[in-house]
Amino acid sequence: MTRLCMCHRADSLTMRAAAILVILLLLPCASADVKVEGWREQSYDYVISNINDFPDYVFLTSSAIWGWEYASVINSTGHFGGGYKLDSFIVHAVKASDFDWQEFSGQENASDQQAVNCTDYCQNNALIVSSNLTLPKAASVQEIIPLQKIEIYLKVNNITSQALNISKTRMVYYYSNGTVQEMAPE
Repeated sequence: MTRLCMCHRADSLTMRAAAILVILLLLPCASADVKVEGWREQSYDYVISNINDFPDYVFLTSSAIWGWEYASVINSTGHFGGGYKLDSFIVHAVKASDFDWQEFSGQENASDQQAVNCTDYCQNNALIVSSNLTLPKAASVQEIIPLQKIEIYLKVNNITSQALNISKTRMVYYYSNGTVQEMAPE
């Protein structure tokens, strides 16, 4: 009888340990945006080099994490960048004749906005076409590297009613000592 009781206790302890292990595994892991010593974040600056070849289009960005909640219009120089370092950009295009500034921004004057929440207007808008490129907003760089700026040049290859075809053409690294290094895109 003692042997039976000891086996029952062992089974009970095993079941409790297994239950605790399952609970611990199912709990969400804690993570944080922690700075790693010796490293820093370097934002990417993007340039659509041939944006002026498409004067009939408005180019937009959205967030890979938050979608259309953080959208912006790319200016006529084709430059864009900034934002939360762990996020990425997705580039979109819409014919200028189909684009409603007020609906996009939710305000009369959208030019004052860096980023707007245009979910209602943009999310299911069949007139807006998207690129399949996901463009990171930043990279981690060792602090000892005197890098000041990274520019990534993009080219719009074509725009159809179904898709925006963009490719990376080159990356330019600017250093604090005046050195400029151009490389093929990653």
